[in-house]
Formats: sequence, structure tokens, C-alpha cells
Amino acid sequence: MASTFHTEAKSYAKLHTSVSPAVAKSGDDGLDHTIGSMMDAISGLHARLAGRIEEHGDLLDAAVKHLTHRDIDVHGLFEDLMG
Repeated sequence: MASTFHTEAKSYAKLHTSVSPAVAKSGDDGLDHTIGSMMDAISGLHARLAGRIEEHGDLLDAAVKHLTHRDIDVHGLFEDLMG
């Protein structure tokens, strides 16, 4: 499942150009600056979200490894107690 998070994070990051189109000029410098700032903010949020999806994949992978290791220990303990 962690690999799905990693794959989807990369896919989401590739969508960057779709969520950051070129900004059209409005004729008003103040408005153009405001629109540019908002587009920069959206672009930054998009990049951060892609990074967070990737981080969640890493955390999920670590949790699975931890639980797998713990299951082996519990199984060994059970055999020790029963044997």
C-alpha cells in the first residue's frame, strides 16, 4: 500500500502544470500582482501536498515494517511459552 502512496504522490506532482496555468494580464498592475501571488500560493500548496502524500507513504511503510517485526516477536514468544 505504501508504494501506492509513492506512485500517487508522483502522479499528483506531475499535475503541477494543470493547476498552475499561465496568468493572463488584466491591465491593472495591482490586480496582476495579486493574481500572481495567489497562483504562487496555489502552486506552493500543491507541491506541499504532493510531499505530504509521499511522507504518508514513508510512514505507512515504516508502520508495516514495525508491525511485521512485532508479529514475528509475538509468534516466537508464543512458541517459547507453548514449547
